[in-house]
Amino acid sequence: MAKLNPVQLQKNLTQVNYPLSKKSLVKYAEEKGIDEKILRILKKLPSKQYETLADVANLIDEISIAKISLVQLEKNLIAVNYPLSKKDLVKYAEEKGVDEKVLRALKWLPCKQYETLADVDNAINQQ
Repeated sequence: MAKLNPVQLQKNLTQVNYPLSKKSLVKYAEEKGIDEKILRILKKLPSKQYETLADVANLIDEISIAKISLVQLEKNLIAVNYPLSKKDLVKYAEEKGVDEKVLRALKWLPCKQYETLADVDNAINQQ
């Protein structure tokens, strides 16, 4: 996932009255027609109450993923039998206790069916 500019985030969410839930935050963003990139990121945030814009920005920074190598994926997803949905990949990763960085990356994947490890690698490193 590309790094989100904090100024861009603030510009798009200046009118928000905190605290509010993720659901309310996404609804606000959809109604105001904010930047599509920001909307996609907001939809991926955990469902919880956000007290301030800083809370939102900090969580986005915290869960933003760095590039993950194919070797890291192979090491952590060695026993996966493809094809597999994003939901099943995340479930596998949680059950097997894979590396936290890999688990975060899997949670950010688009919801779709993955045919191979290379598909997963491409999806992670295109974000």
